[in-house]
Amino acid sequence: MSLNQLHQKLKKENIKVLFTDYYDTLVHRSVHPNYTQRIWAKFMIRELGLPISIDALYFIRKESSKYLLTKTGKLDIETPYEALKQEICKRLINSNIIENDNVSRFLNLFEEADVRAEISVQYLNQDVLDIIKYFKSNGGKVYLVSDFYGPKSLFEKLVKYHGIEDIFDGIYSSASLEKSKHTGTIYNQLLSELQIEASEVMMIGDNLKHDFTHALKYGLNAYQLPHKKYLRKNKSNNFGNDEKKLNKVIHNLYKKTKKRTTTPYTEYIVFYHVFVERMYKLCKQKGITNLFFLSREGQYLKKLFDSYQEFTLIDKKQKINSHYLKISRQASLQFSLKDIDEEEFGYLSKKHSDLSVNELLITFNCPEELRRQIVSEINIDGDLVITNFFNSEILQKLKENTTFKAYYDSHSAYNFKAFKAYLNSFNVDLRTEGMAVVDIGWGGTMQESLFTFFNEEIPVTGYYLGLDEIYNIQPKTKRYGLNFTVMPYVDYNDHILKANKQLYEQFSAANHGSVLGYTLGEENFTLEYHKPEEKWLYDNHIEAHQKDMFDLHLNLLKDLNTICYDQAQMQNVMSQLALKVGLFQNNRKLKFLDTLSKGFYQNVGDNRVGISYERPKIKNPVKSIISFLLTPEKYFKALVKLKPMLYKKNKVLAFLTPMYFIYLYFKINKYIRFRVLNRFVLLKYNVFK
Repeated sequence: MSLNQLHQKLKKENIKVLFTDYYDTLVHRSVHPNYTQRIWAKFMIRELGLPISIDALYFIRKESSKYLLTKTGKLDIETPYEALKQEICKRLINSNIIENDNVSRFLNLFEEADVRAEISVQYLNQDVLDIIKYFKSNGGKVYLVSDFYGPKSLFEKLVKYHGIEDIFDGIYSSASLEKSKHTGTIYNQLLSELQIEASEVMMIGDNLKHDFTHALKYGLNAYQLPHKKYLRKNKSNNFGNDEKKLNKVIHNLYKKTKKRTTTPYTEYIVFYHVFVERMYKLCKQKGITNLFFLSREGQYLKKLFDSYQEFTLIDKKQKINSHYLKISRQASLQFSLKDIDEEEFGYLSKKHSDLSVNELLITFNCPEELRRQIVSEINIDGDLVITNFFNSEILQKLKENTTFKAYYDSHSAYNFKAFKAYLNSFNVDLRTEGMAVVDIGWGGTMQESLFTFFNEEIPVTGYYLGLDEIYNIQPKTKRYGLNFTVMPYVDYNDHILKANKQLYEQFSAANHGSVLGYTLGEENFTLEYHKPEEKWLYDNHIEAHQKDMFDLHLNLLKDLNTICYDQAQMQNVMSQLALKVGLFQNNRKLKFLDTLSKGFYQNVGDNRVGISYERPKIKNPVKSIISFLLTPEKYFKALVKLKPMLYKKNKVLAFLTPMYFIYLYFKINKYIRFRVLNRFVLLKYNVFK
């Protein structure tokens, strides 16, 4: 029967009341009906930080429903919603997945997560909706009658979301009434409760037995909507898997970013997006309520995190507060300085062992006139670069110079006071909470400085996109690389993902300059300098690049929201993307990299401009070739820089470099190692990881 026939039947017959089904009548789902409960499990785990997999929580829900069916003799769609919630909760408590003090949050979030899951996959059947609206506008009454596991309140939220709440004179759910269309028991109750004649009612829905046959049995008029099409669709949605869906989303994004009309390297948003997703989940797991995003890369990361939280957060009272802390290696050095005789200049001595006296004094923001005086007093060429400066006699001379010591002491004391006032302006009880810092990575220099500032009493925990150096990790300075890490050891994906760290930094650059130190004389407490090359690069390239990435991030929020992938799957997908991005660099991308290089500089030491490319040290070519053939991922860091280096020297040679064959070898090597050898030999324990 066509919808036109339904329209005519409603007009000709004495129908005053319309009962309408919901699913595959008013709305359709884009997934199998059971998949919405897996999405519910995903949302519950994410919001509560539950230590359980999506599938495990889903099966707990299904088993709880099955148990209640046996216990009460009622169908799952007739089981009271509260009873289902309580049964699932009992099982989670017994399995040590939730604690007693977290039960109320679990129960309160349960329905909201169901609503969010259903909303994420529903779309209106506009043709049927138009007929019902017409019937309503001509004085008819309309009631929603559905066999559904959720209560009336859940349906009220769904119809409100779709903007159709004004259509209904009442809403009835089998779970609330404990009666269903499946058994037909719901019809008599509704006729009695509404005090209407069965002959004046028409039931419309897609199910032959529930919506048509049983309705006729109880004296109602009935109209069956086409059902086979959606039944086939639901069955087909049983096929496929989450990993394929995830791969498809990322592959489509990558294809989109390869177009000539798009900004080069905007596919990097995948790495940033995954980082903020994992950061959000960690906050929920660890109960973190305040995050300090460190400048400058933290500015863009904070923007993405706030966007992710706004899209994801279900319980607004559980919002994570994000703060932007302006800091740099140079600035953190100013407030963490120890007494001159105790200060070891750890980061400076490690990264910039060869320095001139002027470079060191500039690092301490020493005024030019005072620099000249100090240099004159110790009788040295201030611009002379001294090898192994921090173990030199010159440094000892400097430490003994009274003018330098006086400046050093007053400068460090003032910066300490100014930075303390700056931290207090955030109104966070750091002594109670500790400090959770978020940054791009790679070792935790500023984290170490903050810990020193707190006299090593307040825990400072670091959460980084990548962790590539260990430093002096202590119980109160734990740090985590969320996308890649050297802790507890480096695996295949870590090698691939950490290969181009400088690009992670470049693409998340801030719209302001580097922080040189702190002051009590400015509202924002910071002294800053924006190097002209950096400002030009941000204004002309990075700002637009970040905007394009943010638009892709908004699409990812929607596209990934209903896919129940796990983080191991995401890690493999990211690694595969990084492999393609690192090896397949066309002239458009290489030109863009060359432009970026002109605005990249270090704000400590010699302020070197340009992205640096270190050539791999090869002592034994034969051994290196064998090592590459066995574990090529360890050489990926060098391979991603091969074409940019060649591009600067010989563009033709760069174009002719056969990167596809290298990519193909990576794929073959990985397949043999992880799919073939893993099954038959123990080689991974002494050769592979």
